[in-house]
Amino acid sequence: MDDIITMKDQKDNEKEGIKMGRKEKGKGKKDITQRTLKALNLQSYDPNYVQAVRSIGEIVAQKALGGEEAALQMLYQDIINMMLLSERETYIKRVPSNPANGFYDRTLSLSFGKLEIKVPRVRIGSSFRPALLPERWKRVDKSYENIILAFLANGYSKEKMKRALKALNLPYSEEVVEELVDLIYEHLQFYKSDLINKRMFAVFIDAYHAKLREENGVVKDISLYIGVGITLDGYKKVLGWWIKKGKESVSFWIEVMQDMISRGLSEVGIFVTDDFPGVGKAIKKLFPLADHQLCMVHLKRHLRSRLSKDGYREASKKLTELKRVNSYEEGKEKWEELVKVVAGENARYGERLKRKEDEYIAFVKWPEEVRKYIYTTNIVESINSGIELMRQDMGGYFQSEKVLEVNLFVQLTNLNDRWMRKPVAVLRGNTYRIQQLMNLRYNLDEVDE
Repeated sequence: MDDIITMKDQKDNEKEGIKMGRKEKGKGKKDITQRTLKALNLQSYDPNYVQAVRSIGEIVAQKALGGEEAALQMLYQDIINMMLLSERETYIKRVPSNPANGFYDRTLSLSFGKLEIKVPRVRIGSSFRPALLPERWKRVDKSYENIILAFLANGYSKEKMKRALKALNLPYSEEVVEELVDLIYEHLQFYKSDLINKRMFAVFIDAYHAKLREENGVVKDISLYIGVGITLDGYKKVLGWWIKKGKESVSFWIEVMQDMISRGLSEVGIFVTDDFPGVGKAIKKLFPLADHQLCMVHLKRHLRSRLSKDGYREASKKLTELKRVNSYEEGKEKWEELVKVVAGENARYGERLKRKEDEYIAFVKWPEEVRKYIYTTNIVESINSGIELMRQDMGGYFQSEKVLEVNLFVQLTNLNDRWMRKPVAVLRGNTYRIQQLMNLRYNLDEVDE
């Protein structure tokens, strides 16, 4: 039964990852791009703009269902305010006799929240009105939101942003496009340094391997590590991402852990990772009271590649039995049986697994109901599915580190917004027990009511 649950969880996670970057498809679905272009009365349009609008269609839909303030809301607001100001500067250069005359406030009610806009004015009359600003008495529809989101989606590429602006007949200069890109990146940097919870039940870290073009034009291999946390009351949250060129080391993982510590993290129940070189030592050094669980799904893949068909079948059976044990002592016994099966065919790998016993059965220390969530890094692999779609859309590699980070920022921030609407029910139901175990481990007072 455990294997069936694991497969279902894997499929659900993959679906959730694909939702991050998938274009709208299927019979009977009206193309959001065509609706947008029709609403804008554009006779001709750039294919890159079409691509941008399609890619954000699902994000717009998700925001409409949210009913709460989104993390990207301030960025949308800043983008509009900056572009309105730029339009006035362009106007004044053309009509220097009509100088700037402050601003007036306007609220735009969009599906993902209200934006407080500062509309620039000029001294004489109403000869100036920003082209980007909707008509005062006209209802702001999805097409307008798509324009805003298209600027954001195109933020990683100045050329694409320029073409999108041109398609909308909005005359912005090279300097303005550069400022928009910098604005998006500034919000990204703030997001990366934002505070995170002091206490986390679990922290998951997994790798995505990709290719990145450097400034000299050379395309190199990189590893992208994404961290996801689960709070004590069952909410999932992206904690950060870290890019590594070359092999992992203890020093790299210490930097990763110190980044999270500097942003507030200090107490973790269990880390769940793949068997990355040096990660175990870094966890023991900086989070000595936390458990460290190695991913069972990755282990199963390794067993398949290192054992015969019959050997793998027997080892897989032992893994299933391990997931069902009632106590830590029983877990140790089942692990020893698994190691014996592996060593019978691959003595070297069997010895390695024997040394890793504590890291592979750490999940058994926690309540039975929550164990299936903490013996695998599937929660992060679902995100990797979305990144893979992004990579394919960009031609097989990321054009720069900035390209990669801006796209991650957009995707992961929207994912966080969705995750924070609803906790994982099983984990939420075990909040009290998890808090008790955390308090005992960190010598804290009684559980908060």
